Amino acid sequence: MDKRYRDKGLTVIGAEVQGSDLPAIEKVIKDARAEFSVTKGTTRPPTLRGIPHAVIFDPAGKLVFAGHPMDDNFDRIVKKALKEVKLEGEEDDAPSGPVIASRTWTNAEGKAIKAAVMSIDGDKVEFQLPNGRRVPYEIAKLSDADQELIKEAAGPEEEDE
Repeated sequence: MDKRYRDKGLTVIGAEVQGSDLPAIEKVIKDARAEFSVTKGTTRPPTLRGIPHAVIFDPAGKLVFAGHPMDDNFDRIVKKALKEVKLEGEEDDAPSGPVIASRTWTNAEGKAIKAAVMSIDGDKVEFQLPNGRRVPYEIAKLSDADQELIKEAAGPEEEDE
């Protein structure tokens, strides 16, 4: 299991709970060709019964499984927990929040618009209004000061080569 899911974010830790000495533990690790960490001298909480015993924590640290690794639900729960893992260097699929927090914008006619900028795409922004509704809006219809604020938030423009 360690080899199969390691690259997807699974961390396996073995726990020796029978009081074996270090040479005996090392022999078992070598014979099993285990490449994961094994703790020595761990005592199990009184609620854990039976050997082997597996526990699975989701990415937030919440216990989502405790029981025998041959349990019918074990593989399904491991796979579900791994789907929630964001590996180092991966981007989130969901947006992380507004590009510019909710504020009062002024359009070129002097009218106020309270909204957050959720995205900037070329000459348009997507505003999220206080009621949650999202609407596209042309940047050119905003005041000069607000247009400048959006340009700064968008970052440097890519230059043509």
